[in-house]
Amino acid sequence: MKKLTTSALLLSVWLCSCTHYYYVPNVQNVPLFKEKNEFRLSGALGAGDVSGSIDLQTAFSISDHIGMMTNYMYAHGEDKSNNNWGKGSYFEGAVGYFKPFSEYLVFEIYGGLGGCKQNHQYYSFSFPGPGTYTGTSELSFSKLFIQPSLGVIFKGFDFAISTRLCNLSFNKTDNQINRQTDESEYNNLNSIAQNKRYMFLEPALTIRGGSKNIKVQVQAAFSSYSKYSDLYFEKSHISIGLYFNIVQKPGEILVY
Repeated sequence: MKKLTTSALLLSVWLCSCTHYYYVPNVQNVPLFKEKNEFRLSGALGAGDVSGSIDLQTAFSISDHIGMMTNYMYAHGEDKSNNNWGKGSYFEGAVGYFKPFSEYLVFEIYGGLGGCKQNHQYYSFSFPGPGTYTGTSELSFSKLFIQPSLGVIFKGFDFAISTRLCNLSFNKTDNQINRQTDESEYNNLNSIAQNKRYMFLEPALTIRGGSKNIKVQVQAAFSSYSKYSDLYFEKSHISIGLYFNIVQKPGEILVY
């Protein structure tokens, strides 16, 4: 059983055999721009203790120092055969500042806002016996975050260290669990509804390798907390996917 206390990010929802998670860190978008009119596109599959996810991300440098990004995540943790599952989607947007210090070294910092909607179905297991359906829940939260990063860029290899400081605020906690048959999960959701806000600190390590314009990206993200113990969440998330670097030179169309 994994419990929460608070400290960092956005997003999401799922279940661990008989325990449901109500937050999982999404993949951090680390574009490492160096100039105007650069475009980044990436897609990744992720996994944590019990969750699976799909992340899609874009970013664009609108000037020599200003960038914008959008990120989407769908996550799930489920056992459909036992009717015990959780799933959710998360979307965020951000704007930030980047500064190349040399041909290879880049610093950037982004601030943004995201939102998540999630649905759960609960099933109380018993042995012997088939178990009992105990109810459903719907939750939503918004997330404010700031994300500084420092990275090095080579033609066929990128390496970046980033971290996110997140303020998570639950806007909705619709608890339709039968308290008599699943008191523990019922109390978990009531606690979330009462406390509502949580803070997370989420460091991440990103490595990319391949050609200048197409790379394989691997990222390990971690989520830490400091105060509360009433929110089940995932403490680490690993992802792997493809990263595309598209550059538009003055007077040219976007090229790979």
